[in-house]
Amino acid sequence: MMKKEILKLLKSAGIEAAEDKLEIPPNSEMGDYAFPCFDLAKIQKKNPNEIAQETVNKIKIWETSLIERIEVKGAYINFFLNWENLVGKILKEILEENKLRLGKGKRVMVEYSQPNPIHPMHIGHARSTFLGDSMAKIFENLGYKVIHANYMNDTGLQVAKLVTSYQLWAKDKKPEGKPDFWLWQYYIKYHEEAAKDPTLDEKAKETLRKFEIERNKKTVEMWNRIVSWCVKGFEETYKKVGVNFDVYLYENKFRKPGKKIVEEIMKKGIAFKTPEGATVADLDKYGLGGCVILRSDGTGLYYTSDLAMTVYKFKKYKLNKAIWSVSSEQNLYFKQLFKLLELLGYPWTKDCYHLSFELVRLPEGKMSSREGRAVLLDEVVEKLSKIAYDEVNKRNPKLSEKAKQDIAEKIAIGALKYAIVKIEPDKSITFDWEQMLRFEGDTGPYLQYAHTRCNSILDKAGRWKIQTKIERLAEEEKNLVKILNQFPDVVEHAAKDLRPHYVCNYVFDLATTFSNFYQKCPVLKAENDKLKNFRLTLVKATSIVLKDSLDLLGIEVPEKM
Repeated sequence: MMKKEILKLLKSAGIEAAEDKLEIPPNSEMGDYAFPCFDLAKIQKKNPNEIAQETVNKIKIWETSLIERIEVKGAYINFFLNWENLVGKILKEILEENKLRLGKGKRVMVEYSQPNPIHPMHIGHARSTFLGDSMAKIFENLGYKVIHANYMNDTGLQVAKLVTSYQLWAKDKKPEGKPDFWLWQYYIKYHEEAAKDPTLDEKAKETLRKFEIERNKKTVEMWNRIVSWCVKGFEETYKKVGVNFDVYLYENKFRKPGKKIVEEIMKKGIAFKTPEGATVADLDKYGLGGCVILRSDGTGLYYTSDLAMTVYKFKKYKLNKAIWSVSSEQNLYFKQLFKLLELLGYPWTKDCYHLSFELVRLPEGKMSSREGRAVLLDEVVEKLSKIAYDEVNKRNPKLSEKAKQDIAEKIAIGALKYAIVKIEPDKSITFDWEQMLRFEGDTGPYLQYAHTRCNSILDKAGRWKIQTKIERLAEEEKNLVKILNQFPDVVEHAAKDLRPHYVCNYVFDLATTFSNFYQKCPVLKAENDKLKNFRLTLVKATSIVLKDSLDLLGIEVPEKM
């Protein structure tokens, strides 16, 4: 709304510009929006400061404009908005819950979590899971039809090692307790024994060959049973953290069609056979080196299956976009995968995106599931829930046991998700119990509390009327309206850049701005009914945007805290 009017004013002065050229200045003294003239200076070969001044001299602001004034600061044209004229429109849009529909009619698949079905999920899996889930919710908010997908690497050598271990030491036992945790002990045992007995690795390779090449009935049945047990354990964890998937993609379903694509790659001269018989794709001329896409014994790798699976995704779900939430360790892998698909002539390759993120590490270094050195996701949830329960019990002792447990779980999951998603994907996370368990400051519980505080104020108000306009805004009211107005832009930018942490930054700023407003501007004890109703309307709008923001992060809001 405001951006379109600014662009019209610029056009009246002879400047054609797109919305993404408008910037939000670092402080309000420099305006609400700014248009930099550096690009124009290169085209016109003039001083950008002169262009800015000449442009402002040509602009005439009409009486009903949403723009209050325009100023030049160096090479920037700064626009100051008339917030008294704007506030009614902004609040009505929020109260009517109008959402952006940029993605209407478009389909996107977000693939995330992807734990190997060999052991329980550790805290490292939380990053892919929560980033991907948040990204999916952001696209849904923009009107896209989103397919939440989880990929199971159920065919690799790692699974063969678990199956071999089960054959040797479990003797057809059924899981006791949580199945993924129970199976982990056999995965650890395999690596302990393999360090002493090198022949174990040959046994695991033979198990893989029987499953993938020979399709030995007994091996296939045992293999699938073990994978299904592990997935059942994952689903228990997903239920705890409030994550749901529309589809599970299993690697073994795509090995056979993947091998046909490998043949196609060979025919196109993109790959060659090594003397040992392995098939290697040659991507040197693209600066991507080479990669093995089929082993010498005929068994496949990630590439083999992912080639077929990506083709399947776009064909089956008629996708406009596909996103993979996978760690930065696979940066080269995805560049190679997308390049191979591009060379095969698939036009949708330009719509494939890798949401890359750094790893979660322990203070002593990288986690290792095979050595049993990992912080389990279930363990983190359980510990956080216990601490949250103690806090809820202290503050609300009269609540029912069920209500206490429910609130504690929402607080615990909120703390965990926010602590993970708020960190820029490009930065690694060192797992720190003390940091994870903080409920004050820039944390999930602080934001949940801001929402419950809004609702508490509205409950205490009793009967009141929506009032969206006021003659003059106090500075704190204006600041709150400004940040409420930013929400749609934040969501759009988060989707464009694949950066869910933009929403975290925004919602923390919103909660802080609201707190400042509430301290400085009496709501229930306002000077008159009109002002009281207007401020209550601001509280209501803040409550809605806080909840919408937290929804995008997968964080539920408890009624009480």
